[in-house]
Amino acid sequence: MQFKYTALERVIYGEKVASALSAVAQDLGSRRIYIVASSTLAKETNQFKELTQAIGDRFVGLSTGIGAHTPREDVLNVLREVRVSKADLLVAVGGGSVIDGCKTIQLAIDQQVQTEDQLLDYAQRTDGTRGSKCGDSSLFQTPAAIRQIAVPTTLSGAEFSNLAGVLDSKRQAKEGYMAPTLCPQVIIYDSELSKHTPHWLFLSTAIRSLDHAIEGYCSADTTPYHDGHFLHAIRLFSQALPLMADEPENLEARQLSQQAVWLACCGLATIAFGASHGIGYILGSLCGVPHGYTSCVMLPAVLRWNHSVNSERQQAIAEALGSAAEDAAISVQRLIARLGLPVSLKELDIKLSKLDEIAERAIRHPVVKCNPRTVSSVEQVREILDLAWNAAEHSL
Repeated sequence: MQFKYTALERVIYGEKVASALSAVAQDLGSRRIYIVASSTLAKETNQFKELTQAIGDRFVGLSTGIGAHTPREDVLNVLREVRVSKADLLVAVGGGSVIDGCKTIQLAIDQQVQTEDQLLDYAQRTDGTRGSKCGDSSLFQTPAAIRQIAVPTTLSGAEFSNLAGVLDSKRQAKEGYMAPTLCPQVIIYDSELSKHTPHWLFLSTAIRSLDHAIEGYCSADTTPYHDGHFLHAIRLFSQALPLMADEPENLEARQLSQQAVWLACCGLATIAFGASHGIGYILGSLCGVPHGYTSCVMLPAVLRWNHSVNSERQQAIAEALGSAAEDAAISVQRLIARLGLPVSLKELDIKLSKLDEIAERAIRHPVVKCNPRTVSSVEQVREILDLAWNAAEHSL
């Protein structure tokens, strides 16, 4: 067995992004910097005036064209802009959709991808099918043709993996792209900048990373090394999130949450997650549910459904959450409700008639097949969805 580190080189925290980025760009010798950012954040910060001034004449462009869930057509449009700019460094400022978009652009530039069909040669789809070049790490240059610096403004953790999720808008399905150097070269955490992120989004993406920690800890792939990271991430979230819910301006709580993400994401793309993630991917692509919300409604339900096969692990999770006397599912759901986030599919306006289609798609998803309690039929997926549908009825 072996543990492979990603090509991430540095995590910078407790600094303003403008000064940190300028110093990193200088260290890397970058001369042409292209920024890809969320549109809301760009408006909130006057198009990153302070940031673009800090990098001066190295700034060659800004795009806010990548939407939620990273639609493939958005990625291809921004790819064309980046090529025209002749950028030698990407800077992603925003959440997982923007960071994943930059990862896919990195792959396309590294592999000299010119068309949509050429890009699809590298895709892994949610039904398990793959493009002809998917998974062939020998195709990628060392060093990579272009890398990115990530400035995350949510807590989803996309910055810690070599995997990018992209939406096929026509099929309403996600596809994945992976390569050895798709993760950012440097991550910059600026808790002050994160205050511009909508509060519901910041808190719900924290639950997404809590989901990484919990499903990681419950995975058959985990090791003592991972377990230490996962359990401490759970402890930090249990401390920071209620404080942040009450005091959104609390920078210490924001920094603590960012540290928890760092711990929680040690297993991204190397540890097999379970049905909360797998069903969540379907809810995102098919129903447009934000990924943070998918974890809010699915994680407690999956914990309930899995309890018969991993009760000891779930007891450790409950203890890390500070609630040793109750089931992990109740502890997690109580935390989510405490943050004012949805706890059931009903609250997300998912129609009951849609659950069968969700289940039929989910049973084919490779991540669902890695669940600790084997999910072998559409009917079993529907059992989990029914738990999530009726979650608000469970006693807290």
